[in-house]
Amino acid sequence: MPATQLLTYLTEAAEPAPSLGEAVVLRPRTAGGALEAFSAAGRRLGRLPADESAALAALLAHGVALVGRVSALVPRPGRSGIGRIHIMLTAA
Repeated sequence: MPATQLLTYLTEAAEPAPSLGEAVVLRPRTAGGALEAFSAAGRRLGRLPADESAALAALLAHGVALVGRVSALVPRPGRSGIGRIHIMLTAA
């Protein structure tokens, strides 16, 4: 069966911005609830929206492996900071 790809984004994005193509690892938030995204080196990148976190947490609980990469850095007009980080997740 081919791998399924899922596109999502991160909220509360951390600075400095990651690089396009950088590997992303999802981990449960220590306070519970949302999943957080980290670089392979362990730097926090941001968290997933609540609804998407819940859906992906269910997949992770069933043993689905999710591998992610930064797919886009989208500026947000009128706001300072790095904007929104989009990540592409592959479920195998």
